[in-house]
Amino acid sequence: MIDLDAPVDRLTFVAFDFETTGLYPATDRIVEFGAVRFRLGEELEGFSALANPGRPIHPDAAQVSGISDADVADKPPVADLLPQFVQFLGDDVLLAHNARFDAAFLRAELERAGLQTLRNPISDTQVLAQRAFPGRPSYALQALVEFLQIPANQAHRAQDDARQCMRLFAHCVDAMAFMGDLPLRDVLTS
Repeated sequence: MIDLDAPVDRLTFVAFDFETTGLYPATDRIVEFGAVRFRLGEELEGFSALANPGRPIHPDAAQVSGISDADVADKPPVADLLPQFVQFLGDDVLLAHNARFDAAFLRAELERAGLQTLRNPISDTQVLAQRAFPGRPSYALQALVEFLQIPANQAHRAQDDARQCMRLFAHCVDAMAFMGDLPLRDVLTS
């Protein structure tokens, strides 16, 4: 069990992101898994894998991510990658930007594969950014990256977006921790 009063600078987190065939977890599938395990200021390890979703990637999704049906044709099915991904997540606190979207895809894929739903605490960097930087015109990940002058990377690829989520989290913690240690309970959003 994770101590909710533990200072965030002493905990390990996993930022994660998915690229998908579309926007609907009930019918669409994950095509790319990306995650980064870290402690504030230190990336520990990463996870990145393309998956064959068993269905065509919607053209709009392919245009955003740059991942085509040909890119995933010879990749393992999503269900084959899920156990490795879940193992990578471990018991750490999870982070995602617009976490509801990614968590819904993860729950749907776990259910389809007959695997247990995760019980990890999840924090949404979009919600944290709204608390840390009120009044921004946009809380999209790329808009926040630009606002905070976080070095750019390949947007809309799962591991790169997970890395940006990790970096955004550090900025949010810095902005919110003006009175000393920030306990985990202050950064959990669900």
